[in-house]
Amino acid sequence: MSYNILQRAVQRIIGIAIVAALGASSLRAQAPLGAFAGRWIDAGVLHQAVSNDFGDWTGGYVRAIVPVGSNDIWWAEVIALEAFGSRGVQGSLTQRHDWNSRIFTMIGVAAADGAPIFARVRADAQMGVKLTSARNVVATVGVSHVRSVDVLTDAAITGSLAWYAPHGFIFETSVRANTSWPGRIRTARYSGATTWMSARRSFTLRGTGGEEGWQILRVGTALTRFSSHDVSLAWRERVGDRWSTAVQLDRYENPTYTRTGVTVGLARSW
Repeated sequence: MSYNILQRAVQRIIGIAIVAALGASSLRAQAPLGAFAGRWIDAGVLHQAVSNDFGDWTGGYVRAIVPVGSNDIWWAEVIALEAFGSRGVQGSLTQRHDWNSRIFTMIGVAAADGAPIFARVRADAQMGVKLTSARNVVATVGVSHVRSVDVLTDAAITGSLAWYAPHGFIFETSVRANTSWPGRIRTARYSGATTWMSARRSFTLRGTGGEEGWQILRVGTALTRFSSHDVSLAWRERVGDRWSTAVQLDRYENPTYTRTGVTVGLARSW
């Protein structure tokens, strides 16, 4: 499989990671599906041990990618999760449109069943530009709006830069400048990732740090304006012409609790 096909596949995965919903969606196996182009479905389960008796996380997800024509790609996802003693389900839908060989846009929406562990509704929009004559540097800017099941609301500006380097390496950095209400709490989070991939496997190391405006543990109980950081290591392996497996290890820390666990996924393309 040519490097150009691998590059396009990874661009799709990085794009969907940008518009992922808050919380549990960050736990999905994020190692790129670089060995697969076209349509595919991905499913997995996760378990996260949470300290200080806040309640472990256990759940699963199903995600599908469906290209339509030569310029559009649709993502659909459902996540079911038990966390902090609550259970909930969230669904999301995202569409990417390539306007020409350099410019693309992405629009995504997510909604949940009212469980406090998920945002009630979320909307994201991004525009991406492929830079340089080789189109191997991708810059994105975007906006985001998140409304919780309580009175908490987020509005954010996002940006990222990804370099598709030689020999299968991808380097990515991103920032999210966020304002939370009530209280007009301004925070920023920064992320960096390095991916190496071949036709059969990929590895992704990702780290994120900064401040968060709020995080709901349960109805009536929320953390506000606190520092946190997390790191993840993901491995995806091709195990057949159409199948791949994925394993991701996660570690998250804030001043109130730590969360450590694993996500295991299986994907098939067609």
